[in-house]
Amino acid sequence: MADALQYLVSGIATGSIYALVALGFVVIYRASKVFNFAHGEFLTFGALMMALLYSPSVEPELMNQIGAPTLSGFGLPWIVSLILTVGAAGLLAAGIERVVLRPMVGRPVFVTIIITLFIGVLLRTAMSLGWGNQPIPLATPWLPMDGITVGGAVLKYDKLAPIVAGAVAMFGFYGLLKYTRLGVAMRATAVDQEACIAMGIPVGRIFGATWFIAGAIAGLGGVFIGSSSELGVDPNLGFIAFRAFPAVIMGGLESPLGAVIAGLLLGVLEVLTSAYINEPLGTFGTNFHMVLPYLVMVVVLIFKPYGLFGTRKVERL
Repeated sequence: MADALQYLVSGIATGSIYALVALGFVVIYRASKVFNFAHGEFLTFGALMMALLYSPSVEPELMNQIGAPTLSGFGLPWIVSLILTVGAAGLLAAGIERVVLRPMVGRPVFVTIIITLFIGVLLRTAMSLGWGNQPIPLATPWLPMDGITVGGAVLKYDKLAPIVAGAVAMFGFYGLLKYTRLGVAMRATAVDQEACIAMGIPVGRIFGATWFIAGAIAGLGGVFIGSSSELGVDPNLGFIAFRAFPAVIMGGLESPLGAVIAGLLLGVLEVLTSAYINEPLGTFGTNFHMVLPYLVMVVVLIFKPYGLFGTRKVERL
């Protein structure tokens, strides 16, 4: 029972990260109809920025015991580093939208897809030049602490932290959409851009704000992906975004709620599959937990082509 509880919490933690990644994809697509294949690089940028800004407060001897070299960042407090990292990731995303993608409005979809792929390659190359290709350990304030014990299971803080951060980000985004003028404008823009322009809503600024929010969410996810990785952070960390891709499709491309729910479900499914199914399958079960979300996605799309929470589009001729 204790093992099952630990696996469940680990799955929810993984799912929370997937939900943050999927939410960023959906926020951009819903507002500007752009599927951003450079989104993973925003995660990487967030993790690397956090490693640069934050210096661990633990003793060097403890860092040596776990095989991690002492970081030499700017020495800012963890919460300050987190805020600056999230803001920097948001500004990076908003800057790319303003300089590169906004002039592409009205172009065919495949053009913007190719451009986001190219942006991803450029960002990954730039981060390799700036931070190097060697993995960088990303410490956290709770590194010396094990966690809390519940029902005989030790729930580690590195698993609980993504759950808390994900919940805060998701409820904050919901509150933004529901109760602020910006949120109302974002919802209106997602429904009909031409009508918004006619009503005087600055659609360009809404696009910029949307990309800022998506980049900030990605930066937050990158921090917790990097801090939970035993291998450290490197410029290829962003490829993990493709592991959240099934959550985007399953939840519905334009449904933030669907992205969050699908991300949580896939995270739990992945961890439980790794714990209980991979080994009985023998050779066939090697990394089966990484393939299963895509199989589930295909099954869902067979019965629900628009995703679990997607909206069927009806065009009148």
